[in-house]
Amino acid sequence: MGAQIREYRQRIRAVSSTKKITRAMELMAAARVVKAQEAVRESTPYARALTRAVSAVATFSTEDHP
Repeated sequence: MGAQIREYRQRIRAVSSTKKITRAMELMAAARVVKAQEAVRESTPYARALTRAVSAVATFSTEDHP
Protein backbone atom coordinates (compact mmCIF):
# COMPACT_ATOMS: atom_id res chain seq x y z
CA MET A 1 0.00 0.00 0.00
CA GLY A 2 2.85 2.38 0.84
CA ALA A 3 4.44 1.80 -2.57
CA GLN A 4 1.21 2.74 -4.31
CA ILE A 5 0.93 6.00 -2.40
CA ARG A 6 4.55 6.78 -3.22
CA GLU A 7 3.87 6.15 -6.93
CA TYR A 8 0.78 8.36 -6.81
CA ARG A 9 2.69 11.18 -5.14
CA GLN A 10 5.49 10.86 -7.70
CA ARG A 11 2.98 10.96 -10.53
CA ILE A 12 1.28 14.03 -9.02
CA ARG A 13 4.65 15.80 -8.80
CA ALA A 14 5.47 14.88 -12.39
CA VAL A 15 2.14 16.17 -13.68
CA SER A 16 2.49 19.34 -11.62
CA SER A 17 5.97 19.92 -13.02
CA THR A 18 4.74 19.35 -16.57
CA LYS A 19 1.91 21.81 -15.94
CA LYS A 20 4.38 24.48 -14.78
CA ILE A 21 6.61 23.93 -17.81
CA THR A 22 3.63 24.11 -20.16
CA ARG A 23 2.44 27.34 -18.55
CA ALA A 24 5.90 28.89 -18.91
CA MET A 25 6.02 27.88 -22.58
CA GLU A 26 2.58 29.42 -23.16
CA LEU A 27 3.73 32.69 -21.60
CA MET A 28 6.85 32.75 -23.77
CA ALA A 29 4.81 32.06 -26.89
CA ALA A 30 2.36 34.83 -26.01
CA ALA A 31 5.25 37.25 -25.56
CA ARG A 32 6.65 36.27 -28.96
CA VAL A 33 3.27 36.83 -30.61
CA VAL A 34 2.98 40.28 -29.06
CA LYS A 35 6.51 41.13 -30.19
CA ALA A 36 5.78 39.95 -33.74
CA GLN A 37 2.54 41.93 -33.88
CA GLU A 38 4.39 45.04 -32.73
CA ALA A 39 7.02 44.53 -35.43
CA VAL A 40 4.30 44.28 -38.09
CA ARG A 41 2.59 47.38 -36.73
CA GLU A 42 5.84 49.34 -36.81
CA SER A 43 6.70 48.23 -40.36
CA THR A 44 3.34 49.26 -41.85
CA PRO A 45 4.34 52.87 -42.69
CA TYR A 46 7.48 51.64 -44.45
CA ALA A 47 5.50 49.07 -46.44
CA ARG A 48 3.02 51.74 -47.53
CA ALA A 49 5.80 54.12 -48.59
CA LEU A 50 7.54 51.36 -50.52
CA THR A 51 4.30 50.39 -52.24
CA ARG A 52 3.67 54.01 -53.23
CA ALA A 53 7.21 54.37 -54.56
CA VAL A 54 7.00 51.19 -56.64
CA SER A 55 3.58 52.21 -57.94
CA ALA A 56 4.93 55.62 -58.96
CA VAL A 57 7.82 54.02 -60.81
CA ALA A 58 5.51 51.52 -62.49
CA THR A 59 3.09 54.27 -63.53
CA PHE A 60 5.75 56.17 -65.46
CA SER A 61 7.34 53.05 -66.95
CA THR A 62 6.92 52.27 -70.63
CA GLU A 63 7.78 48.61 -70.23
CA ASP A 64 5.07 46.00 -70.76
CA HIS A 65 4.94 43.44 -68.03
CA PRO A 66 3.55 40.04 -68.95
